Amino acid sequence: MDYDAAFIGAGAGGYYSALHLLKNKKKVLIIEKEKFGGECLNYGCIPSKALIELSENINYLQDMPGISMQYKIDMKEWQKWKESMISRITGGAEKLCLSLGARIIYGTGSIKDKNTVTVNGNEYTAENIIIDTGSVPVKVKGIDDVYYNREILAIEKIPKKLVIIGGGYIGIEMGTAFRKLGSEVYIIEMKDRILPEIEEDLANEVDRKLRKLDVHIMTNSKVLSVKKDNTYNVSIEGKDDIVADTVLMSVGRIPYIEGTGIEKLGIEMDGRFIKTDLHKKTSIENIYAIGDVSGAPMLAHKAFYDGYVAAENIMGNDTIVDYRAMPFVVYTDPEIAFTGKTGNKYNKVPVMANPRALTMNQKDGFFKLYYDDDGTITGAGVAAPRSSEFITEISMAVEAGLSIDDLFLTVHPHPTVSEGLKDVAERKN
Repeated sequence: MDYDAAFIGAGAGGYYSALHLLKNKKKVLIIEKEKFGGECLNYGCIPSKALIELSENINYLQDMPGISMQYKIDMKEWQKWKESMISRITGGAEKLCLSLGARIIYGTGSIKDKNTVTVNGNEYTAENIIIDTGSVPVKVKGIDDVYYNREILAIEKIPKKLVIIGGGYIGIEMGTAFRKLGSEVYIIEMKDRILPEIEEDLANEVDRKLRKLDVHIMTNSKVLSVKKDNTYNVSIEGKDDIVADTVLMSVGRIPYIEGTGIEKLGIEMDGRFIKTDLHKKTSIENIYAIGDVSGAPMLAHKAFYDGYVAAENIMGNDTIVDYRAMPFVVYTDPEIAFTGKTGNKYNKVPVMANPRALTMNQKDGFFKLYYDDDGTITGAGVAAPRSSEFITEISMAVEAGLSIDDLFLTVHPHPTVSEGLKDVAERKN
């Protein structure tokens, strides 16, 4: 065999898995269709968080009492900085793989048989094949010429009026950011509330803040058509049309398997996803699938984890996935983070009780900790500033089977937002 492992896709999970194999002296081939690092690093989580940081910093000073300011946003210059920042990250990952001996080929990779991959008309053999082809935005038939995540994150001018179709986490993150950057924002959601996939009390905190920011939220609303001339005309069932200069379509993502060749091999599917077992193996023993293409949740850190598990099994270690403490983050205002599972027994403390949050002029949100009858922590949901930075503490607690007493007796630095976890862990009599 030419290689110990061949990767179809160099997204978050793919290059992370490859690095783990390379560090353990395995011979690795990486095939990438577009850019090293995949969707997350180039077109998703990294550039979107850069845009969110820009908007948060501007809004932070605007909201602070006693501050008046004037500013100008040069988006063309900001885009140059963003691209250079992304290049540092992706370039660093690629160079590290190369330095450890990986072969990287750019082109469309396809699986010919269980030990052969093809790219650019050439064939390569491998003991194992890992599919990491990621996901793409859902497109609605008849709605064309709109923006998706790649286009909206590459804009060189802040929209005056932005319509977002879809009130899931991507739409809400982008809506929040562009409102803080000065856009008039409309969010159109078919279901009865925004962020329908997460706990309602967490979503309600974001809904309230968006309304304070004068974002127009339209739930139970169905878009009938989007027509583009010099501007966009958005037709909504039973409501007035909206005319805007920019429309973002954000109604979900689906796994990308086009051209992989899996249909020829008869690899078992789970709906649109490639079905895998707990080892991340497909129905063909030596072919693995990781990240978005292998099932929800579609998160980069889940892909990292999948990639590690796949690599461990390729090296002969019996390793399985366990998603029970998988953290989720929605980069909104307040920032939402949750992990583990919910339950009937919980403690809840408002952000208003957190001194560090108050120094930041942040009052919205809460800390919510779930636990069993014996006090064992099962999960948490937090709506608070920078909750993404400390939700891992609860994931670790769930993984380790810690109790609320363990968390309460852990000394937290003061003043910090993470102290809210200590407060919410205090036993109630």
